Amino acid sequence: MKKITLFLITTLSLFACTQKQNETTSSADDAAMADFKENSKIILAGFEAFTKNDTITFKDNMSDTAKINGAAYGGEAIVGKAAYTQRLTDLHKIFTNIKANDIKLLPGVDTLTFKPDGGVRAYVRMTDDAIANGAKIEHKFYGVYQFNKDHKITNVDEYMDITGAIKAATEPKK
Repeated sequence: MKKITLFLITTLSLFACTQKQNETTSSADDAAMADFKENSKIILAGFEAFTKNDTITFKDNMSDTAKINGAAYGGEAIVGKAAYTQRLTDLHKIFTNIKANDIKLLPGVDTLTFKPDGGVRAYVRMTDDAIANGAKIEHKFYGVYQFNKDHKITNVDEYMDITGAIKAATEPKK
């Protein structure tokens, strides 16, 4: 009987001292996820505004000091809010019927801790029609967005084959 009692006490002690694996979030993580959810609304509104060529709504969601590394061949230079919104407006001179489809938003993460930082990563399948040749174009877009405490976009890093899309849109009609 002593052996059984000792076994039960040891087993209960082990279970009592074992911390649950899923209790690893902190209030900072919760706050970052709340920021992510709020900032995701900004990104969704941004894609909607872009498809409508609504630069006013788009610019309202950006910090005046935003730094953008857009998807442009040789476009490694970071541009500001005005140049970025002009680029987006210029795309509407090449493409029509622009749509952001299958939008998947994931939380941005701190590169050291890999914990949510309030930022947003966007995976999007874009479709549009070329004005010059009528080509139907589909391409993938990936963007990383960082925000300030006022939920204004402060940094953008975009990835897509913009050169390929423009080439497809400006080739002579077949």
